[in-house]
Amino acid sequence: MFHVEHRILNSSFSKTEHTKALYSEQEEVLLKYIDQLLWWNKRVNLVSRDVSRETVRHHVEHSLVISQSNLFQNSTKIIDAGAGGGLPGIPLGIVYPQKEILLNDIVTKKMLACKQMILKLGVSNVSTLSGSVEEADISKEHLIISKHAFKVNDLVALLDGKNWQHIVLLKGEKKVLRELQGIDVPLNIHVFSLEAFGNSFYDGKALVEITRI
Repeated sequence: MFHVEHRILNSSFSKTEHTKALYSEQEEVLLKYIDQLLWWNKRVNLVSRDVSRETVRHHVEHSLVISQSNLFQNSTKIIDAGAGGGLPGIPLGIVYPQKEILLNDIVTKKMLACKQMILKLGVSNVSTLSGSVEEADISKEHLIISKHAFKVNDLVALLDGKNWQHIVLLKGEKKVLRELQGIDVPLNIHVFSLEAFGNSFYDGKALVEITRI
């Protein structure tokens, strides 16, 4: 019912440099976001309590990997499902102010924290929506993105009845095949390994593109 294609990024070095360049271009604002995220994390459980600032910086840079997908580049309306503390949606919104990004999470206090961070940072193209992604108004124009928030089959089930077309995920590479059981929607899935990025942070991680056939 679905076709899965695994591909390894052949030009990973140039793409790594592209991600680092995006980070450098907006480093001042991204560092302010990291400050805000760590401040709010002491009050609301957004990321691991004992996470270091350097690890958060890696997660912010990792979020920008989604921008390497043509599906992202060709989309102007994006929904970050299971956004938590705003990853990957806020960093992408900072770097791509022309794109409209909606952060969605079932935990209201996380979205309240994100809303305050967005206001503090002045990122006017990013908004928030509390509740399940099942309640979001999703059309074929929307690209759905997520960073380690859902199993593939769980997210597809939550989108049942929605007119969605594309999903881009940041996930563990080996998890993808295990998470396809029970899916009755025909899909094309491309899995791009990120291990060639040359940093141990990316070991086992992948960029996953899902297109509804």
